[in-house]
This record gives sequence, structure tokens and C-alpha cells, in this order.
Amino acid sequence: MSPGVPSPVFVGRQAEIQRVSELARQAASGRGAVALVEGEPGIGKTTLLDAFAMTCGRLGMRVLRGAAEDLEQRLPFATIGTCLGLRAGPHSNADGDGARVARLLRGEDALGQSVSAANHEFAATEAILELMDRWSTAGPVALIVDDVQWADPPSVLVLHRLAQGIRQQPLLLVVAARTAAESEAVAGLVRGLTARGADVLRLEPLPETAVATLVERLLEMPAGPALSGLVARAGGNPMYVTELVDALYRESVIAVEDGVAEVSGQTEAPLPGSLVEAIARRLDFLPRQGRDILEMAAVLGPAIDAGELSAVLGSPLVTVSETLVRAIEAGLLVDTGEQLVFRHDLIREALAEHLPETVRTALRLRAGQVLAAAGAPVERVAEHLLAGTVLDPQTVGWLVQQADALIVRAPRLAVPLLRRALAALDGADPAAPALRLHLVRALLWDGDPAAAEQAARTALLTDGGAALRWLLMQACFRQGRLDEAVVVSEDALRLPELSAGEAGRFQGFAAFCLFYLERFDAGELAARLAVEEGEAEQDAQAVGLGYLGLSALRFAEGDMVKAHALADRALLAFHGGIRPDLQADPYAMRGYCLLELDRFDEADEALATAVRHNQATGGVYLALAYALRARMRLLDGRWDDALAEIEAGLDGPDPLGQAPGLRAMAALVAIRRGTYQAEREELPEPDDGVGGRKYGYLTRWAQALLEESRSDPRYALDLLYPVWERAWGLDQRRVIYRICADLARLAAVVGDHKRALDLATTTEALAAKQPTRGLTATALLCRALAEPAQEPAPSPRGVAEGQRPTGAAPDMLLSAARAFEGWPLYAALASEEAAVALAQAGREAEARDALGTALGGFAALEATWDAARAEARLRQLGVRRGRMGRRNRPKHGWEALTDTETRVARMVAEGRSNPDIAARMFLSRRTVQTHVSSILAKLDLSSRVEVAISVSKRVSDA
Repeated sequence: MSPGVPSPVFVGRQAEIQRVSELARQAASGRGAVALVEGEPGIGKTTLLDAFAMTCGRLGMRVLRGAAEDLEQRLPFATIGTCLGLRAGPHSNADGDGARVARLLRGEDALGQSVSAANHEFAATEAILELMDRWSTAGPVALIVDDVQWADPPSVLVLHRLAQGIRQQPLLLVVAARTAAESEAVAGLVRGLTARGADVLRLEPLPETAVATLVERLLEMPAGPALSGLVARAGGNPMYVTELVDALYRESVIAVEDGVAEVSGQTEAPLPGSLVEAIARRLDFLPRQGRDILEMAAVLGPAIDAGELSAVLGSPLVTVSETLVRAIEAGLLVDTGEQLVFRHDLIREALAEHLPETVRTALRLRAGQVLAAAGAPVERVAEHLLAGTVLDPQTVGWLVQQADALIVRAPRLAVPLLRRALAALDGADPAAPALRLHLVRALLWDGDPAAAEQAARTALLTDGGAALRWLLMQACFRQGRLDEAVVVSEDALRLPELSAGEAGRFQGFAAFCLFYLERFDAGELAARLAVEEGEAEQDAQAVGLGYLGLSALRFAEGDMVKAHALADRALLAFHGGIRPDLQADPYAMRGYCLLELDRFDEADEALATAVRHNQATGGVYLALAYALRARMRLLDGRWDDALAEIEAGLDGPDPLGQAPGLRAMAALVAIRRGTYQAEREELPEPDDGVGGRKYGYLTRWAQALLEESRSDPRYALDLLYPVWERAWGLDQRRVIYRICADLARLAAVVGDHKRALDLATTTEALAAKQPTRGLTATALLCRALAEPAQEPAPSPRGVAEGQRPTGAAPDMLLSAARAFEGWPLYAALASEEAAVALAQAGREAEARDALGTALGGFAALEATWDAARAEARLRQLGVRRGRMGRRNRPKHGWEALTDTETRVARMVAEGRSNPDIAARMFLSRRTVQTHVSSILAKLDLSSRVEVAISVSKRVSDA
């Protein structure tokens, strides 16, 4: 009889097992769930995960399971890649759906040319989330992650993001962690999961009755009092109990008396005082050489390759294999069918810690050297080399050759390893310049542009060349110091060895920096030189940058037609692909131009392409693309869709500072809908950065409407009008003229005729230069509100304070309302002004009709504050609501859904994934996810499956 190593037994965890079953069934039925398993080492977390996996497998779920490893915390996506079966090595077992993700993790895509891990990691994260979305749409999925306390930060971010939208997917996310998180990232994940309502299963020590049951199962008979007393020292830790019983048995101190297991009289031998000691004593059966082999294998990691281990240790393969076989028999190792692994991390930790630190260090260095010679994946080699000490010349040579791949796959390993290599070299060593260049790039990839700048400037004291200056320019750009990026470009252009194509790329990049700095003349010259030099050497990237810069400059002048044509030329130049380190996005520029030309359908498609492009490449213009889509939705009246775009834009990287504009647009909607809460949503003052200068007008617009809502139209006008007077550059009048409808109304209400006339004159000049439907209608509205005043018609109620005298504008205002077709808010604002003018002219019936039209428009937008203001103004003139306008959309039920949400719901019912819906509707996956969440809330449903049932019932009832 020998207890050996038992198969998983679920003793004393009946409540947890019951909850496991409930959560699995819930996820399998379509409503996702999150479970967090916490507890001390050996308490049974992995065993509980076994229960999750078994239950989910019986329910037909796709089970994705893996564990984080302490030696891979610096390797991006190591944890999630293991769970998804997408290891970054050359023999990834990715299927067709996961092939692109596997390539990204190996750094094989064009993103390898990027200068920032943020680009690469964002693109990889989006690709993983899209893959999980497709798998979840195809059928229920269980993602089970063990030892998350060692997870790498990018994997932690993926888990965060999966949890955000999990309720709408048939996805069960289970993570297990030791009670005390070892990193802030993991601690943040635990807090986030808990805040989102994750089921927290904290495994406490087993009670005495459960310990007795466990011992009985291990020995196949009950334990006597003395044995139970000895086992009690395990403190209810199941693994410790198992190891103690096994130690007692192997030391022959357990005897059977009348069918009860009891200790014999030979109890003087010391028993293991801790779990670690109990594990270590499992090695007693091995000879010294065998113990050394296992201890050294433990240092090298949780998985064991017999051939590699033999090479690293210099031991015969036969000897190593015999040791591994005996370790399997003793329950120290497990053969998974693909590799040998330690049965539990505690076993590996106990064995590894038994070796002195100096021995472990030398062993890791030796392993790195052997693996490098064998052509192992660069990240595995680097993990071991980094744990070593001094690098020899051969290893430095390997690092020079493999630095590009290592930086892309694992920048957090590359940075310290490159620094160590440079410290080991003489400054005049031929390898030093290459290593210094690689270090700058690695620091950029590691998200530390300040350190990258310092390293680049230090390297420039001895090294030269365009590549180093290109990286320095990028480091300055990523810190928002665009003026210094321009200076670096100018220095690079003085290099005699610079090719025309390289010069063109420096000029093109500088042109964009100069555009954002509003140094337009210098930007014009740089952009033209980029085109000229790029064409001279047929460098498509330089030509594309130049045309894109010229497009931005024409845009800044308000010439949207030329800007659009130049954006198309840039796209044509970039037809072979856009290098990620160029920070260029012709799709967003083209969409922006089309938006300003009121070509909304084309802009919609172009901006959807911009979103996809930036998601795929980790581009810096993703938030801008969302901001532009939100602006378009505000104009065409799909405000709920605008809010979804805003939410998506705020939930991602924002290196160009689009957040002020996104938040201001959300505030504009909230103010007009009467839901704005100043104490919770206070708008910060615009700063001097690109985002503050570009979107400062939106912030002022929201602040002005807020002041008007507080009954201070004069202050509102004084706050907003200077924005129009000083408009130039990034926020020039051709872009911000949408504020003019509110400005003209405010000027008319407070009787500021001078400003009203100025608005009319300036908007007419803009419309004459390059007319569009919206701009022409705006000029007409402003002119109508600036007409010379006349005495009002007699009214039994008189003229209320703050109402303007009547002018000759009523019919002009009605024309403006018709001209704003397709712009629901502006059509309603013009109808409101027409109603006021008609009432003042004594045309009461027409005023009532115009008021009804205005209120119907406001109701369609749920703009309750605008509606209340319009009714109050007309009430003071003796006009009340006539025919009932369109009522506000209900808050719940199918009638509460917007048109977009209705379309999304129908496609969900068809079984389409969020990425598929996004592609069909020119949306992003994140935006679709937001819409699905809104649909579930409005229909009071809990899953996509219930949406499908509801759609089917609705169709059958129709």
C-alpha cells in the first residue's frame, strides 16, 4: 500500500464545486461569468481549476487552459499565449483563426519596424480579443488561467479587457492567484475583477473532518488519533497533508491496526516541519547525482526537455532520462503527453531554492549559451542570459545578431540585457555602436521615451548615422516635444551620407510636427521637399508622408477639396503599405476631409478603415478616428452612436491627446439632454497641448451651454464668442463653424447686434469660398438672426425680457431649417428661431407649427434641455405647443433601441460575432460591444442568446 500522488480529489470543497457547476452552466447558456480563485500555495486552487475544466468539458465548451510562469513575467503575452495555444515559438500550434495572432506574438508582421511596443502590444491585444470574440460566437468558451500572480503585464491587460464585456458572451473566465498579489498589475486585475462582480472563491484551510476524509482516501482507510494528530500540523493545507502522509508512509511509521491507519512506535524521527521541507524529502530516494539533476532542472523552468537538460548539464542523456523516469514515479514530475513538467510549482520552487544563488546564476548563464548555440527562441535564451552575470564575446555576438527579434518579442528582456552587454564591452569595441542603437530602440519599445532620448543623445557623442537620429526624433515626438523632434530632423538632414529617400522621410515627419506646432510655412516647405526627394529616389514612404503633410496644411487653410485630393495622393503612394514608425494615417485624414465636405457616407467608410488600420498596426491615430466618427454622429443625429464612439475612443491609447475633445462631446450631449452632472463631469480647462488647442473650442462650447442652462446667456456668449474671433490653425473657423448656430442665437437673445452681424458676415465668407450644405445653411441662419430690428407686433402678453424685436427673418429662418436637412439638431434650432420670429411677427399659427417641428426634432435627439428652452421662449410670446411633436424614445423595450442598435441586435440574432458586425456596419469591434451592452440593458436581457430569442419572437409576432 502506498499513497503515492493521488488523482484530483475534491474534499471539503462542496460549496465551491457547486458554484463551479453553476457558473459553467451560466456561461454555456450564453451569459458570461468571471471567477477569481484565491488561496495560499497548496490549498487546492489548481484542483478546483481541474473541476472547472472537467465541468466545462462535459458541457461541450471549448476549454482554454494555461498558467503563468515566474520565469516569463518579462515575456509579453506569455500567459495568454499559453492559454490560447499560441506560443510565440516557431512551432506554434495555432489554427487558422489564431495564425495572425501567433505571427504577431512572434514579431513577424510589419510592426517589427515600429519604434514602440505600445503599437505592437495594442495590435496584438486587439487581435487576441477579436479571436476570443469569434470563438465565443461559435460556441461557449472557458478560459482558465492558473498562477496569475506571475502573469506578464500585456496578458493581464487582455484579461482586464475580456472581463469588461464578458456578460454579453458565452465566456467563462477563471483566474487563480496566490492570496498576496506580487505585482501592481496583477493587484489591479484582482481589484478590477472584484469590482465587476466576479465570483471570489477564497479557499480556506480544510476543517478537521475534511482532513480526515482526505487522509482516509489517501490511505484507503481511516486514520487513528496519533496519525491524525501528526497530520494536523499541516494546518488544513491539502497538499501539505498529502506530502506529510506520503513522508510518514515512506519512512515506515504507518501501520494498520484493526482496519485503522496509525503511527507505529517509531516516531522519534523528525517529520517535515513545512510543506517545502516535505517536498524536498521526496528526493531522498535518489542518489546525489539524481538530486542534482532535478534541482538544476528546477532552476531552468517548469518544463523539462531531456535533450536540452543533458546539453546544459553536460550529463549523458541516459543518466538524465533515468532520473526523470524515477521522478515521474515519485510524483515529482508529470508527463503531459507533450512535455515533462513539475507536478506543482511549489515542488520546483523547493528544489530550485535548495541550490546556492551562485550555482543558480552560473547554471542559467550556461543554459542561455547552450540554447543560443542550438537556435532556441530568442526570448528563452534571453531569460537565462539575463539571470547570469557577465556575458562573454560569443554571447554578445549572438545578442547583436538577434537584437531585432528580441526587441520585438520581449523588450523588457532586451533592455537590461543590452545594458549588461554594453557594460561588458570596451567603448571602442566594434559591436558597441550596434548595441547602443539597439538599446535606444529597445527603450522606445519598452515605453520609456525619456530614457531612450538620453541613451540616443549619449550614443550620438560617439556614433552618428541616420538610424540613431530617427529614433531620437521618435523619442522626442512620443514625449510631446515636437519642436525638439524638428530640431533633430534638421540635424539629420545635414548628414552628408543621407540618401534622398531618407531625407524625404525626415522632411515628411518634420512636416507633421510643424503642422501640429502651427508653423505652417515651414511645414509647407518640409512637405514639398519630402515629395521632391522621395520621387527622386522612388521612396514611396517619403512621397506618401509629403502628400499627407500637404493635405494637413491645406486642411488648416480651410481648403477641404484640395486637402481631400492630396490625402488620396498619399494613399496612392502608400499602396504598398505604411511603415508603422512613420506615424502616418491617410485614412483618417481622408475621412476628416470628407466629413468637412458633408460627404458623410464616404466619411463613414473612410473612418471605419482608419479604425481598422490603427487597430491592426497599433497606430497613434485610433482615438482621433473615434473622435471624428463621434463628431459625425453628433451632426447626423445619432447621439447614442456618438456616445458609443466616444466610449471606445476613451478606452484605449491616446498619444495625441484626443481625450479633451471626446469628453467635451460627451458633455455637449449630456447638457442638451439635461443629464449633465457638473460635480461628477467637470470639464478641465483646455491645455496648451495638441489636444487642448485642437479641441478647446468644444470645451468652451459645452461650458457656454452650461452657463446658458443656468440662466446666464450673456456670460455664455462672452465665454464662447472669443473662440470664434480667435479661431486659427488647428481650430480654424472652417472646422469649428458648428458652434455658430448657438452663438447666433445667444447674440440675438441678449441683443448683441454687432456680434450677430459679424457672425453673418464671416460665415457667409466661409460659405462663398467653399460651399457645403451645412456651411450654407449655417450662413443663412446667422444672416437671418442678424436682420435689422423692427418693432414687434402687439401682443396681449407683451414682449418678454430678453426677447429680440422682430425682424424680417421668419421666412429666411424657415429656409434655413429646410437647408439643414440631415442635421437634425440644427434643423430643430432653426425651427425654434423661426417660431420665435413668427410669433413676434404676429403669425401665431405658423409659429405654433414651427415650434412643433422644433420640439419633434429635439425629441428625436432626446434633447430635453433644448425642448424646455424652446417651449419657455414661445410661452412668453403667448404660443404654446400645437400639434404634438415626436415624443422622446422610451427608455426600455424594443422602441428604446436606436436604428443602429436594432441592426446590431438583428445581426447578433443571426449568430454573427462582434468583428463580423463591425465589418458590415463600418464600426469597430469595441463600438459594437458597447452597442450590445446597451441592447442588453434596454431589453433587460442577460446574453446574446436571449437577444436572438427575443428577435425571433418579435419576428413571429409581427
